[in-house]
Amino acid sequence: DRRADSKPSNPFKMPSDEEIFSLRDDERARKEEERRRFLTLPVHEKTTWSSRAGSTSKNVLHEDEDEALKDVDTKRKSKFGGLGSAADNAYRQERHREKENMTDFIEKKRQMFLVQMSLDTKRAEIRKLEEQAQQREEALRKSEQMLEEDSSRFELFLKMNDQKAVDAIRKAEAETKNKQDKVQEIKKLNAQIAAVKSEMAKYEESLEECQAYKRFMDELTPQEYIQEQHEAHQSEVEEKRQARKAARASAREVEDRQTEEEFLSEMEALKNVKGKRPDPKVLQQKEGEHQARLAQRTKDREKEDKDDESWDPDEGKPWEPKMYFKKPQQLLDIFAALEERNLFLIQNSQETEEQLEELKQKLEVTKSKMDEETEQLQYQINSLKQNINLEEAKASALRERANPLKGQADEHDIELLLHQLNRRVGEVYEKCAFEPDSSLGTLMMLANIEAKLEEYLTSIEMMPQEEVEKAEKEKEKERRNR
Repeated sequence: DRRADSKPSNPFKMPSDEEIFSLRDDERARKEEERRRFLTLPVHEKTTWSSRAGSTSKNVLHEDEDEALKDVDTKRKSKFGGLGSAADNAYRQERHREKENMTDFIEKKRQMFLVQMSLDTKRAEIRKLEEQAQQREEALRKSEQMLEEDSSRFELFLKMNDQKAVDAIRKAEAETKNKQDKVQEIKKLNAQIAAVKSEMAKYEESLEECQAYKRFMDELTPQEYIQEQHEAHQSEVEEKRQARKAARASAREVEDRQTEEEFLSEMEALKNVKGKRPDPKVLQQKEGEHQARLAQRTKDREKEDKDDESWDPDEGKPWEPKMYFKKPQQLLDIFAALEERNLFLIQNSQETEEQLEELKQKLEVTKSKMDEETEQLQYQINSLKQNINLEEAKASALRERANPLKGQADEHDIELLLHQLNRRVGEVYEKCAFEPDSSLGTLMMLANIEAKLEEYLTSIEMMPQEEVEKAEKEKEKERRNR
């Protein structure tokens, strides 16, 4: 037979890497298909993962065989069309009764190997998953340990925080108590300060009152006594200065004597050195240093003498003479003398006030008269100004009539009129007792005349009213006689 002659390939050889990966891909596809089929099953037909994982290879083989039978049945159904269920069952029984040949046995062994390999692969995956689960559990255990440590640290933090809060509350209570004590102490000190200030205010008022009395008594003190006290103070200051100078002079003499003795002894020691001759340079140097010290000391003493001349024994304090009044009777005697003097002054002041009152009355009368005269003169001035304005208006009208061409007058006529006006103003200027001056213009002479007129008017206001009226009447008569 062809089947006997054909040599089947050895199914027990090691598969290549590509076949292994393809088998793994097929296994994954099969698992995905089973998962999808499992999802579509009813609830009562579903199984758990443990029951599925515990299934044996026999069950797998039976499932594969059932699937193969299902495929054959499907092919037969498609081939023979709609045969009855009896024919299908007979075919299945006949199929089971057939003996398995070597090829089927090898195929089954191959399938068993593949199933065993898939089981090994699944076991390896399970081990990996278990290792991952253990790693996850270890990570969870470490996380739980870390959480416990964090929880313990947090509890410790809370305890410390509570302790700090309690300490802070105690400290705040202590500070509050100290604050209240300090506030009470401040209130007491403020009360004491207020009492001291009130006493100081009383003492200051008493001091001001005493100073006022003292100033009053100083004003009553005779100047001769103050001059005597000042001279005595100056002599005392001078005596203190002289005493200071004498003490400084005696100290200087002692210092000069000691310095000279020390210098001479040092020079003798240098000259009397045994076995050596004195060095002239050293002696000259020592003498020069001595002279320099003496010169510096002289300068310092001159400065001290100047300071002594300006030395103030009072140390800048203002000098005040001693109190002149020792007994109250002295004040009473001075008050009696001042009262007698004041009586005479009061009488004189009363007489002076009476004279002043009379002069005020005369001044009021004279002022009223002068006001009346001023009003009259002002009225006359206003009337004269009005008359002048009327005359000027008439003159301008006459000029317009004489010269019908307005604005076209001859310049020679204008200069002639200005010259005549200047001459007439000069005559009036000379009659007003001014010296003739050709350098002055018409406006300046008019200003001087106006000032002179105001001066005359002022002097007229100061004159008696009767004499003024009399003179006005005489002048009016003279004017009419002209």
